[in-house]
Amino acid sequence: MTSYGGDPTKQFVEIRTTAAGQTVTTNSVLAAFDTSGAYIADVLVVPGNLSNGTSGIRWIMATSSFIGVTPDFTIPSGIIPTAGGMICWGAPGSVPPSPGSWDHTVPGNYVDCVAYGSYSGPINPHVSAPTPLTADGHSLTRVAAGTNDATAFACSDPATPTNNMPASGSLPATTACPSGPATASVVPTAPTWALVLFTVALLTGGTVILGRRQDRLAARARR
Repeated sequence: MTSYGGDPTKQFVEIRTTAAGQTVTTNSVLAAFDTSGAYIADVLVVPGNLSNGTSGIRWIMATSSFIGVTPDFTIPSGIIPTAGGMICWGAPGSVPPSPGSWDHTVPGNYVDCVAYGSYSGPINPHVSAPTPLTADGHSLTRVAAGTNDATAFACSDPATPTNNMPASGSLPATTACPSGPATASVVPTAPTWALVLFTVALLTGGTVILGRRQDRLAARARR
């Protein structure tokens, strides 16, 4: 979700695990890219691991002003683009290495990415086509596996941000979803992580809005 109630400081990215024991998230990176695909900045270098490693469990990164559920990790506002852009999450390798040891500007170095709205940048190993949907006033949820974000994501009303406890909230859309499919729960065959609630309202994660044990993530903002 990139905004809620017209407030762009209310954002979240949710990730869903797809196998038991996927708790190693320290040093994984959530990064933002602009509509041309240019790297903006790291949104967060995840500072810790998860405590709940049940298969299918969710966890979220959200701004401090976000409402609905307590985030597992807090992200600053003002970095994730609203009307269009791309978010990527993850790191190279089976365990995230030191953030200074790899290039954060290269989408292929992440586990997954979600491109949304007015994104017109290049494709990459995680995005073969962006979704034209934005994540303003509602979340985007992953409804199918694959790199074609145009068909893999749908608008979610209400948004249901869920943390690692797990605890969930329910936020009715403040910007109406376009006509078409609502949310759905689809368990992808791969990769092993899912960038689910891309709310940022990414992840667009519902997926990024979005570990290789990490093992591999597949973006939702919600898978």
